Amino acid sequence: MALTAKGIEKKKYILGKAAAVFIRAGYTSVTMKDIVEECDISRGGLYKYYSSTKEIFEDILFAGKENDYFIFTKGMENGVNAVKILADFLQQQRSELLNIENTIRIAVYEFFLSHKNNVLDDMFKRYYAETVAIISQTLHYGISRNEIPKLTSDDVVKYANHIIILLEGLNILALSKQMSPELIDEQLDMIIKNLR
Repeated sequence: MALTAKGIEKKKYILGKAAAVFIRAGYTSVTMKDIVEECDISRGGLYKYYSSTKEIFEDILFAGKENDYFIFTKGMENGVNAVKILADFLQQQRSELLNIENTIRIAVYEFFLSHKNNVLDDMFKRYYAETVAIISQTLHYGISRNEIPKLTSDDVVKYANHIIILLEGLNILALSKQMSPELIDEQLDMIIKNLR
C-alpha cells in the first residue's frame, strides 16, 4: 500500500520519536507502549504503520544508512573533491563519537546481539557490503580525478574495509569511555593523511 504524503510524514514523525526512545533506553527494553507514549498517538495509530519495535528499528537503521550514503553520492554528483567528501563523513562520525551516549549506537549493538538469526546476519552483511561499496566508489572517484595520489585502485576495497573497521573500533572505545577527543581526532586524521 502506497502512503500518502501525510502518511509519509507520520512515519517520519514516529521514527524520530522512536529513535529518541531507543537512544534513552537501548533496544531490548523498549516496547510499543513506550513508543505510543513518546509519540502521543493511539496504539492503533502506531500499528497502522508498524507492527513491532523490530520493524521500527529496522526503518531507523535504514534511514540512518541513507543519510550516510547521501554524503557520498551527493558529493560525487556535485563534483566535490573526494578527500573533502570523506573528511565531511568523518567529521560527522567524530561528532557522534564525541556524543556517543546521545546516539543510537548502544541500541544498534543490542539489536544485532539480541536477534541472532540468518535474516539479521544477512542484513548486517548487506549493510557492511553496501558501506564498503559506497566508500570504495568514492575512493575510485578520487583516484580517477587525481585527488587521492597515495592509493591505487587495487587497494581501494582494503582501504574501505580499514575505514569501517577503524570506525567500529572507535565506537566501541567511545562507548567504554576509554577514548579522548584527541585520540579520536588522531585516528580520523590518519585516514585522510594516508590518502594525500
